[in-house]
Amino acid sequence: MPPLSSTYSALAYALVTATQLQHAGAAHAPAAAQVATAATPTVSELLNADNVSYLISGTPVGMKPFTFGGIPISYTNDADGTNARVWITAENQVVIAYQGTDAGTNIITNPGILTPQLIADAISAAGGNSPAEYDALGFARTVVFLANLEGYSTSSIFVTGHSLGGIEAEYVASQTGLSGIAFAPTGLPASDITTSGGNFVILANYGDPVGSYASDIAGEQPFGPAYKAVGGKVPHYGNVIIVGNPADQTTLSNDMAPWGTTLDADAGVLLKWAEMLLAHHLPGVYAHVLGVTLSPSTPLVDGLGDMTGPVWNVAGYTIPQLISAAAAQGMLVHN
Repeated sequence: MPPLSSTYSALAYALVTATQLQHAGAAHAPAAAQVATAATPTVSELLNADNVSYLISGTPVGMKPFTFGGIPISYTNDADGTNARVWITAENQVVIAYQGTDAGTNIITNPGILTPQLIADAISAAGGNSPAEYDALGFARTVVFLANLEGYSTSSIFVTGHSLGGIEAEYVASQTGLSGIAFAPTGLPASDITTSGGNFVILANYGDPVGSYASDIAGEQPFGPAYKAVGGKVPHYGNVIIVGNPADQTTLSNDMAPWGTTLDADAGVLLKWAEMLLAHHLPGVYAHVLGVTLSPSTPLVDGLGDMTGPVWNVAGYTIPQLISAAAAQGMLVHN
């Protein structure tokens, strides 16, 4: 039997989604993005919420579970790989955190979710939307509905995720206008993006082959989507900020350049891709380059990767402060 919180969320999700389909069809059209405001979670809070999803258990430092009727709300669908937890920050904001492809200690308790998550990754790499993205959107609408009933305004609800979880958060934001940060997501099909990114941020680390897998970031071509400075077939949604060591992006570019020449070359590219993934993609690496202390943490998840990149100390920044600082330092790729 699944945990009560997951069961409750599944029932609430089904109930609310059915009600919305009958009475609020307009809710399924993309909404205007949340306006810039200082009242957002910090980079540290959002990354910690993401990181906990890779652990067997734990609560992000300074947060508590979001409850409805006294029951913690979370959601897991082993069929499509969706896994999400919902937290309340010390500032009384709601954070929906989507789990990435499960390579953390959490896989010990739920190994069956890995295969559908890898399938979702493959669909994203092919330039499509996976069932997990649609499921994540439905769950977000449920959380908004329940949070509103509990007295939280929609402007105080945020989404976040890392890797596959970042893709889900990015998709949810593009369809709802919710604010937040996606760490290391790929781009989305261009047809998903019909509004401005507003107060939503993409954070990609130089050399990360997942965060760079988009048409608006140069470096992974020809393995990745064709580059176009703004837009293209698979762009990111929101304000795109690249952190870390630019030399790592040069390495990624050189490693991906032989793609499509011979079968042996392609095999070599895939091996290099995996090496760059382990070096520059994992949550602990993002914590390092952003100056974030992960709590709770486990070395099995957070101690892996290249920790030599320059540190941009923005752990305590709100989303508007992050965007402003990136623009001032020439780190904002586009918005």
